[in-house]
Amino acid sequence: MSDDLPAPTPAAPPASAASEARRLRTRALWTGLGLIPATVLVVVLALASESGTRCVMLGTCGDVPGRLTLLTLAVAAAAWITALSTPEGAPPAPTRKAALWLLLGAEATFLTLVLAHFTGGTPAG
Repeated sequence: MSDDLPAPTPAAPPASAASEARRLRTRALWTGLGLIPATVLVVVLALASESGTRCVMLGTCGDVPGRLTLLTLAVAAAAWITALSTPEGAPPAPTRKAALWLLLGAEATFLTLVLAHFTGGTPAG
């Protein structure tokens, strides 16, 4: 018998970690791609209202800062890229999961700003 023991091999990541990473990427992909149809839906619903029609016909749209709208889109894009770049085979880091939630929040904020613009509201109230 020899005292030399073979070097331990690194354990392969569990299959559930790979599926969890894939699930996070899939959710992030569909959440990001869903922003365009959601925006179209919000605009159509806003224009179907009386205040939305008045916004288009009389120009009484809400005063929503363009920089705020662009900022929410930039945050959503950065969060989308972060969530989509989750590596295969390893469990997703907490920051990747947080990026998915940040993406959802940024998209919801963007859609609220679009709705506020067409219904004549302001973001602060």
